[in-house]
Amino acid sequence: MMNDVDRAVSLLSELIRIDTSNPPGNEEEAVLFLESCLKKEGLSTEIFPVAPKRANLMARLKGKSKEKPIVFLSHIDVVPAKAEDWEVPPFSGEVRDGFVYGRGAVDMKSQAVCQLLALTQLHRDGITPERDILFLATCDEEVGGQCGVEYMLKEVDELRQASFVLSEGGCIVEENGCIHAQVSVAEKKLSQFSIEAKGTGGHGSMPHHDNANEKVLGAANDIMSHRWPLKPTGIVTTYLNGILKGKKGKGFTYTDLCETLRNRHFQEYVENNLVYNALLRNTVTVTILKGGEKVNVIPTESSISFDARLLPSEDRQAFFKKIRLLAGKDVEVIPIGAERPDPRQSGYNTPYFRGIKKVMNKLMGPIPVLPFVTTGATDLRYFRELGIPAYGFFPVTLSNQELFRMHGLDERISVRNMGEGLAGTYEILKFLAAV
Repeated sequence: MMNDVDRAVSLLSELIRIDTSNPPGNEEEAVLFLESCLKKEGLSTEIFPVAPKRANLMARLKGKSKEKPIVFLSHIDVVPAKAEDWEVPPFSGEVRDGFVYGRGAVDMKSQAVCQLLALTQLHRDGITPERDILFLATCDEEVGGQCGVEYMLKEVDELRQASFVLSEGGCIVEENGCIHAQVSVAEKKLSQFSIEAKGTGGHGSMPHHDNANEKVLGAANDIMSHRWPLKPTGIVTTYLNGILKGKKGKGFTYTDLCETLRNRHFQEYVENNLVYNALLRNTVTVTILKGGEKVNVIPTESSISFDARLLPSEDRQAFFKKIRLLAGKDVEVIPIGAERPDPRQSGYNTPYFRGIKKVMNKLMGPIPVLPFVTTGATDLRYFRELGIPAYGFFPVTLSNQELFRMHGLDERISVRNMGEGLAGTYEILKFLAAV
């Protein structure tokens, strides 16, 4: 088993110090850094420049056969961070009290480092995999992946022929003393939109009935007050049955998802749990407000943007029809981003799922290893659209409190997690190398 934790922590700190906030991205420096680590170990690498200061990296561990390759996928861009809001500078990679701090610590520079070190360790151990294993580190995931995975799938034929892809999306979760592993096999549908209104300008001291701000606020209130129904889907039913069976709560005993969802007390319990709530219904969240420049001027236009994520079983057109109905005639509803095909899900009755389960049970004992739906979007959707089995899983144990720092303030990962991630990733890779 690989136990090079100090090296992993030091590489992660260095990688965090390379600011790859997207926009603008500037991932090329990080690509060159990772490439130098791989080259030192004698692995063949190729850089794919895609725009000024932006690039993708692919490295290869040659296999015995010309069978379809296995892909270890990570993205090296991160969401922006405002330094003044953080306790630790977000691009310092500082190690403090047993944690590595910085933007990207969880999402997902730690996993990129563990994948890289697992691959180089396999190479050092002289293990030749059954098929090529590709390490793919891409740019641009945080704003849609057009310069990253989308570009690479057009450029590199064999990526479209991959047999399996492993990336982000699930982990080992510790909740109320219970531990289980989430292996993401699907994700919710991204359906972001804005509402916009035009009106008559004027002086703030003389209100009238054609105020753009009032129109969008009224429409936004009607959208936000709509309660989207709780709906069980196949994967979420398997997941929640696996972790909640027999659980007693205030006014309910969990038997089976469909049955227990009829209980009002259980519905309240779900609504007070951010994760379960997002797994069981469409979510619509206000994120950007724009309207007005000066406190005494009524603006002529105004807009509000929403981040909406739909259950995999939902129909996008029906959703937007409902949103337009809720928003009313005073505003225009404008979908954000190009129309995407519906993300497919990966099966979990597969040798890959069984192998990951076996590895986790070997490392952690008989914990439940369950299929999961990622509530956010990841680059795995590009591979799933091609019918390639693609799972999101990083074998580190995180509480929800730690997970919620991702995209938030003071994002961090523990040194202990890095050791765990390294050992788990190596064992999973060893299993994949033998498939």
